[in-house]
Amino acid sequence: GLRGAVGSLVSARLSPKQTPGRPALEMGGKDAVDGLRAWMASEGLEAVIITSDDAHQSEYVAECDTRRAFVSDFDGSAGTAVVLKESAYVWTDGRYVLQANKQCDPNVWKVMQTMPKGGANMPEHLAEILPPSSKVGIDPFLVPVNTAKTLETKLKAKGHELVALQENPVDGLWSNRPPPPDGKVIVQPLERAGQSVKDKLAQLRASLEALGAEGQVVAALDEVAWLLNIRGCDIVFNPVVISYVIVTKDTATWYVEEGKVEDDIRAHVTSAGIAIQQYSLFPADLASLCASLPSILVDPARSSWGISRIIAQHAASCALVERLSPVCEAKSIKNGVEVQGIREAHLKDAVALAHFFCWLEGAMAAGEDLDEVSVADKLEGLRREQDGFMGLSFETISSYGANGAIIHYKPSSASCSKLGTDSLFLCDSGGQYRDGTTDVTRTFCFGTPTDHHKQCYTLVLKGHIALSSVVFPAGTTGHMLDILARTPLWTSGLDYRHGTGHGVGAFLNVHEGPQLISYYPRDTDPPIKLGMTSSVEPGYYEEGNFGIRIENVAVVVKAKTPHNFGGVDYLTFQPVTMSPLSAKLIDISMLSSDEVNWVDDYHSRVWDSVSPRLEGPTKEWLRANTLPLVTQVLGEDVA
Repeated sequence: GLRGAVGSLVSARLSPKQTPGRPALEMGGKDAVDGLRAWMASEGLEAVIITSDDAHQSEYVAECDTRRAFVSDFDGSAGTAVVLKESAYVWTDGRYVLQANKQCDPNVWKVMQTMPKGGANMPEHLAEILPPSSKVGIDPFLVPVNTAKTLETKLKAKGHELVALQENPVDGLWSNRPPPPDGKVIVQPLERAGQSVKDKLAQLRASLEALGAEGQVVAALDEVAWLLNIRGCDIVFNPVVISYVIVTKDTATWYVEEGKVEDDIRAHVTSAGIAIQQYSLFPADLASLCASLPSILVDPARSSWGISRIIAQHAASCALVERLSPVCEAKSIKNGVEVQGIREAHLKDAVALAHFFCWLEGAMAAGEDLDEVSVADKLEGLRREQDGFMGLSFETISSYGANGAIIHYKPSSASCSKLGTDSLFLCDSGGQYRDGTTDVTRTFCFGTPTDHHKQCYTLVLKGHIALSSVVFPAGTTGHMLDILARTPLWTSGLDYRHGTGHGVGAFLNVHEGPQLISYYPRDTDPPIKLGMTSSVEPGYYEEGNFGIRIENVAVVVKAKTPHNFGGVDYLTFQPVTMSPLSAKLIDISMLSSDEVNWVDDYHSRVWDSVSPRLEGPTKEWLRANTLPLVTQVLGEDVA
């Protein structure tokens, strides 16, 4: 019945299939667009929207879910393809516009930049250019509730209709679509998680009761992993398992491909009172649950329109509670055990980074022939030597010169640059360790930097220091703090086109919400709380020339203040990334004495915490690069 029909739709989404009578493709591009147009004609659609999502709204997706990349050849992590009868568009944000223009066939695609608040975006643009009373198709499981609602509203306002598709048109065209991942699941033991699954479930049920919800669909993969104290390897860089959890007052069910669940995992999950069901049964089980449950919570930013549509079909009996997932909130606040693990992961990372930067400076000074890919591989190898290393937390951004201005640049062996001595080298990288997750950016010059290089680097550094050292009352949002990182750049008429800080998981996703330090206001902007993590990463990018970014991960701690106005906690950021800054890029005359002291204090913390783990030339390199700034920059001894 329904269970079988809807279940087969969900399974199909995870398994490659062919549509009879439609030629299959090895690659996307023009052929895929032609195939989509033929299919649209047969379905009576004027347009089809291909998102970059999977069914769990993940930032990074499994190979079998890279439909937008297959269709358009653009493989950045964010973007949407829109195919109409006569035209086709790829929409992406400021980080990826240059890359999309390089990768997309200009005879097929027009690249459009999404504008934060205010500007015309994909929904408005599409509603404007469609012929009257058009139908627009989208796979409802591959778009979050919020996005679908916006689309529906904008299209309806111009007389158009958003159609939830029964099948995904891309899958039928994609002949060599990779199979769904079947990675191993591991337990995140209590001594690393710091809180048992039973306690997490009790905490969640208390939250749901307070919110007036009888249950919740947990759809985001990092929330599932955190709640169940498990980790997996279904998605590259993200240690998660493709699965759902449904929690009610007295039941909890984990929907997962059962072949992945070995005996130890089954025992771990069931001992916490959680049932295990086959992944494909999720939609039908949700539908039947809605018949008996008075209300259910769905996070509209982290759950699919497909899920909310199933619940909406039972609106008479089951109220849909839409709000931020309590699991997302609980996960973002790290317990003491997790914070210890995060500190340890960053110290392991610091050892790898010290070996890397010491080697790299020596190799460049010796005139070795190095390129962006070979140095990224070298860094990965050094991380691999660290105890408990599980993989990278994202693809290393190893970029020299003009490539550094491409904010999410990915070097490939076919088209990467050689490192040189006349421009800047930007390296943004991170690791997954059993202890925690890291994300760090440093910018180097292997020759003599220009005055302009130094001025720009120092402005970025001033913003980094201002945000890192701010003290703020509990209840403050990331949006309120973002200006601190930009003000020094603004005074010179400079800026950068990306957010300033994101949460970082505890051996989980490197980008984690709900907090965000961003220039753009959001409809829901959760405050930054004690125990959260955040990156602090201002930058500056000069197209065709160079890029600069200075990024640490920090933990939110209580600040020591003489007063306590309003009886609230006053908070500050404490960096856990322990890697020296580039003294040769600092114009010390632009820094106040407080800023110089901040750098010196940071460097002495780096030396004290990392040097015991090093010896030989790397230890000497760390000593030289953590000396007081006046010594490093001006050669003056400090009394």
